[in-house]
Amino acid sequence: MKNKYLVCAALPALGSCQTPAPQSIADSQRPPSNAVRREYVDALRGTIKPGNFIKAEISSVVLLNPKKQIYAYCTRTTERSDPNWSYIGLGLQHDMILHLRKNDYRCHDKRLRYYDFPELRYTKY
Repeated sequence: MKNKYLVCAALPALGSCQTPAPQSIADSQRPPSNAVRREYVDALRGTIKPGNFIKAEISSVVLLNPKKQIYAYCTRTTERSDPNWSYIGLGLQHDMILHLRKNDYRCHDKRLRYYDFPELRYTKY
């Protein structure tokens, strides 16, 4: 019985998490810097095999919270074993990773611009 109430209470909270990003966030997009690209590739060293990705793209960097200076970006990749896009969203504050979420719903926002990310496809890890 307790589980039933817990699930009912959690559903509205989960539903509110799936809203698209406000237009102001979408308007703050800027292409990822070389440093952002390099740091992401460096973070993956030792975790995946070279040549594992067939396609790789990185999104624009957006300002999620101006007051706290929290930025975010996404990557999407396809692998030899799965031709569907796989998404990872990252949140940053003062160049430190706040969160890393696989299949982050914000990465699916149609307003988010993606760029080719060959460094991720060809770098030896």
